[in-house]
Amino acid sequence: MQMLRPIAFLALAAALSAQTPDPRLTPADVEAVAKAPVHQIGPAAVPGAGPGLNFVTADNRMLLMVNFGTDALYTRAKAQKEMTMGGMTVPMVLFHAAVPGIGDEAFDSPPGPVQYVIYLRKGTKAASVTTYLEKGTKPRLTMDQLKALAKVVAARL
Repeated sequence: MQMLRPIAFLALAAALSAQTPDPRLTPADVEAVAKAPVHQIGPAAVPGAGPGLNFVTADNRMLLMVNFGTDALYTRAKAQKEMTMGGMTVPMVLFHAAVPGIGDEAFDSPPGPVQYVIYLRKGTKAASVTTYLEKGTKPRLTMDQLKALAKVVAARL
């Protein structure tokens, strides 16, 4: 009987870390674009998993996070020039360039040589679609893959 308790605990922990499917973006949608198996996990289930939808690779490495909000959050992100952290104000521009063909409007982020986030707005709803970086430099999904997933999200908002 003692041997069953750790197994039951692990099963319960796995169930709690899973996330309820969301029709705005499913694991099947992500797999079709990423061309690799993925599964969805809950917030904080692994480092980097946020409050929105979290998709990980077969080896539980973060691949994609999608957060949802309002058009006001989109507008604020687009206009952001700095952020206050720990009492210090630091430059934190999010807007890099407009990305046509996604929702009512969209832009990629951050400025610089590599973008790995798309912010989008459709009507009064908005979302951010973020891929993670491989060894800190290369996005795990290409910009074309990120755009394809952002189009799916925008169509379902």
